[in-house]
Amino acid sequence: MITALGTGIGKDDFDPAKLRYGKIILMTDADVDGSHIRTLLLTFFFRHMQELIKRGHVYIAQPPLYSIKKGKSQQYIKDDREFVRVMVRRAAEGLTVRYGEGAAKLEGAPLAKFMTTLNEYLGFFDKVDKRLRNERVAALLPKLGFAQRSDFEGDKKTPPKKITQLEKQLKSLSKGFGFKSVELSFDDEHNLWEARLVDAQGAERKINWALASTPEYRQMISKYKQIEEHMEPPFVVETVAKAAASEESAEEGVVEPQPTAQTGKKAGKSPGSAAKKKAAAEVVEKETPRELFDHVLTQGRKDYAVQRYKGLGEMSSQQLWETTLDPEKRTLLSVKLEDLAECETIFTTLMGEDVEARRKFIEENALDVKNLDI
Repeated sequence: MITALGTGIGKDDFDPAKLRYGKIILMTDADVDGSHIRTLLLTFFFRHMQELIKRGHVYIAQPPLYSIKKGKSQQYIKDDREFVRVMVRRAAEGLTVRYGEGAAKLEGAPLAKFMTTLNEYLGFFDKVDKRLRNERVAALLPKLGFAQRSDFEGDKKTPPKKITQLEKQLKSLSKGFGFKSVELSFDDEHNLWEARLVDAQGAERKINWALASTPEYRQMISKYKQIEEHMEPPFVVETVAKAAASEESAEEGVVEPQPTAQTGKKAGKSPGSAAKKKAAAEVVEKETPRELFDHVLTQGRKDYAVQRYKGLGEMSSQQLWETTLDPEKRTLLSVKLEDLAECETIFTTLMGEDVEARRKFIEENALDVKNLDI
């Protein structure tokens, strides 16, 4: 690689003016191994050819993560978020979702928007749940409205109302999950209450202001408030089969029934048409928002061949050209050095020889990881 670039290496030999190419593009697989290789290459350029980064010569290619195909039509999708957006938009075209005891209805664009935000909410919810290790417990927090420091404040003798409600709810779950204890405690130093539970494995879980002030918790609450009115189970999903939808469209196209040749009377719809449409619709009920999201995503994937590219070798040469190499269509990320000191710290911590510093960084940031391929 050093020979190909032509710049040489080392303090005495490196000369950026001798670079043979205007762009140096790092193109690796979309899986964790590819990400690791890209990090190693970036470390090399940062340590030994930093001037090439400063001059704007280093780029990162963006091969797609997904391909969806139906018949002769094929679409490439760059990441998981975009994939979900496309799938729920397709699903919303043939779905109706009713929620709550009043059976309020969502369909079309509002349904697609709800499902997209629900996906974002579930992502942050999972991060909060990593701290509590119980989805039912984690789901109580947005419902009870824990969002501010004042929700945990109170005097030593009187817990705040929301904390008392939380204790009651946790005790109602205690038998089903085998909690060994549920109790409230008061922090004299900060005048804050917290709820503590000891789960069936003997691990203590705390619900307090320290949890509610974390970025992932705040994001979870923010997304929840956007969709709160639609988060009432049961969720009844009606899927209209495409054949039934076509029949319905055809029937709706008949503006005025015509007289029959024999009787002269106006011919109405056949008696069995309503039954056919009813039989063509599939109705299912889901009890949780996560079950609803998974079902809608599955409906969106129907009739499409979905391929997730973990390696560039899974693409044909034509696909690789169309999605990643063609200068007219490709997307490149330019590598910048906006904060040299911060970059130095990160590279030294993660790629240096100090194992203890790297271990400490991983322990402190483990719960914030976004993409983990295991």
